[in-house]
Amino acid sequence: MTSSESNEINAVEVDGIQFETLVPERMLCLPKKNLVQKILSILKFLLPIPPGYFSPKYSVQIGIRITNRTLTPLRFSFYFTLFPELVNAHGPIPLEGGWISLSSPLESDYPLAMPGESLTFFPDIKIFWIWGNGFGISIPSGNSGEWIFHPLKPGNYQFRFLYNSQNEKATLYSSVSRDMNLIEGIWTGEVLTPFVELNLAQL
Repeated sequence: MTSSESNEINAVEVDGIQFETLVPERMLCLPKKNLVQKILSILKFLLPIPPGYFSPKYSVQIGIRITNRTLTPLRFSFYFTLFPELVNAHGPIPLEGGWISLSSPLESDYPLAMPGESLTFFPDIKIFWIWGNGFGISIPSGNSGEWIFHPLKPGNYQFRFLYNSQNEKATLYSSVSRDMNLIEGIWTGEVLTPFVELNLAQL
């Protein structure tokens, strides 16, 4: 497998496939605490409640664009293939929590990109307050599960995805026809998208 940097600073090209980290707004404004969160912050040592349990979650736009620059139509998998990475000046931020669900894939998890076409995918990423003055970011794992980074503080971070697709074929169960459908022509490989800077700001 060969790779080369594209002209885009936030994109990389691998075997004719371009992967780009998308962050339309580099400054992400942190939500303000509501009354319930303020009370829970005072009682945090007495209540064994998971981070963000009572916290409203606010959507943020972070995603990926995949462009098929080859001459072959290709499908790309978004079923448990995107793994987030977040770092700051001190190094990588560990995934402090999260859960994984083994749901069945859908045909929509394997969109087709014709030659010259791009696929844009924005997972339903959320930001929320947790105990004290920290906050967390939740990112869908693609199989009905969730990755969670916490606790985080205001400041500058770098974000990217590891895209890891290892299966050229996928067998899907159709709830309509109750048949097993085979999807082929799925692109396989492992790619790190370039880091993009995020500023988490408390206004």
